[in-house]
Amino acid sequence: MLNYHRLLDRLQVQERKFRSSGLYLSALIIISFIVGVLSHTIFISEVVEPQHEAVEITALKTELRQQSHVVSRLDIALSIEKEANVNMKQMFSKQIQQQKTLEQELAFYRSLVSPEKEVDGVAIHGLELSKGLLPNSYQMRLILTQLQKRKNSVKGVADIVLVGVQGEKQVEISLSDLDIETFKFGFRYFQMFDAEISLPQDFDLQRIKAVVQVQANRGVKGGSIEQTFEIAELLES
Repeated sequence: MLNYHRLLDRLQVQERKFRSSGLYLSALIIISFIVGVLSHTIFISEVVEPQHEAVEITALKTELRQQSHVVSRLDIALSIEKEANVNMKQMFSKQIQQQKTLEQELAFYRSLVSPEKEVDGVAIHGLELSKGLLPNSYQMRLILTQLQKRKNSVKGVADIVLVGVQGEKQVEISLSDLDIETFKFGFRYFQMFDAEISLPQDFDLQRIKAVVQVQANRGVKGGSIEQTFEIAELLES
């Protein structure tokens, strides 16, 4: 009977040991499971984040390439527009120059068919005027042409009369009033006269009269012609 009780006590002790070991093992399994789940979650997050960043980087690179293409197209369009503007300016300048040339030629041919603007074959081809550097100063050029074929030169004198307003009155100023000598000419084909004119500050120039006096000579009857030019038209041409 005594042996039976001892055996029973040993079995109870062993049962308590096995029960404690089972609890420890169960706790260890649970802890291992939790650690595994956390490790998996961390690993997945570390893998997903770089993939997400890679997708964003790829999208940004694609957008950057598209923007680069747009900028390149805009640069090309701007270059084409600049070149077109330069070509248009050159074309306009050329057309203006051609127009001036045609106007000069037209004036020349008009002088050929206008007897009142020539005397004994001498005609006033034109008068050119531009503003000078100083206030109320001008650069002037008078052009005379010979319309008839002659062996000898035609001689004479050309004068310029400046018509304007001064002190609310019409005033005429000749070259001699400005200490400029009259133009003495002698030519067979054409001749040009240049002069720099400085007018009083209160003188408002309106018109210019060119007066040409041809001397009578062998085969030349002589005479005079006069032509008036408007300042507005001279400065526009």
